[in-house]
Amino acid sequence: MADSLPTPPASPQQPSTPDVSADRTVPISTAPAVAAPTPAPAKAAPRGGRGLAALSLVISLIAAGLSGVALLRSGSSEPETTTNPGGAQSAAAKPGNDAPPAQPTNETAPQASPTAALDVLNPQASFTVAYTVQELVPQVTRDDRAYIDLNEPRVVSSGGDTVDVSLSMPYNGSVPTIQLDDGVEAAITTTSNPNPQPEDCREAIRTSPVPPSAATAAQRPLVMCVATSAKQAASIGQAQLIVVIKVTALSEDGKVSMQLTAWKQPS
Repeated sequence: MADSLPTPPASPQQPSTPDVSADRTVPISTAPAVAAPTPAPAKAAPRGGRGLAALSLVISLIAAGLSGVALLRSGSSEPETTTNPGGAQSAAAKPGNDAPPAQPTNETAPQASPTAALDVLNPQASFTVAYTVQELVPQVTRDDRAYIDLNEPRVVSSGGDTVDVSLSMPYNGSVPTIQLDDGVEAAITTTSNPNPQPEDCREAIRTSPVPPSAATAAQRPLVMCVATSAKQAASIGQAQLIVVIKVTALSEDGKVSMQLTAWKQPS
């Protein structure tokens, strides 16, 4: 059987205090009691606050440093400028970079004007043969003219846009005469050169032309150089010609035999 715990002894009785209220009156102060001010407890700094402040400062410094580096890099990538002799600034192209684009302009590039066809009488004109030794025998009476189109060549019955020369009989004469149509030029080379070439005709027309209103006798040994009208040729879409007309015979009934050779400018 286990031992039982001992019971603590009873506390001794306090001696009773004699009641003195009947013999003595304790004075009671009526002044209010002033409590001494109690100092406010100091606030404790939050744990870890200083460490966070220091970390924020470091991050700010790093961000400022990175911004400075980026600014320096962006500044170094700006294209350098060089001064032209005229004082204008132009961006210098660097290796690996595209050259600065050209500024748009409203100016229109000049267009080349088409070269106009040279007149057969121009010194720079060149020639190719249009036809050689064509025989025509126009007949002339006192009442009727004969009209010749030198482009084909052929004799036509009446005047028109294709007529270059015409033949008529003088009122008191027996030899038909040749008249030039508007814009046609001519020269006579009978004695100087019986077989003229285009260059010879051009020079003869330049130096000794037949008057536009003249009537030239259509009889042997007439050799006439004729330059057809440039205006007429353009209006009918045909080439301007230099034609040599040789009169080989004249009959009593007014028939004029002639041979024609012509040259034109190459198209």
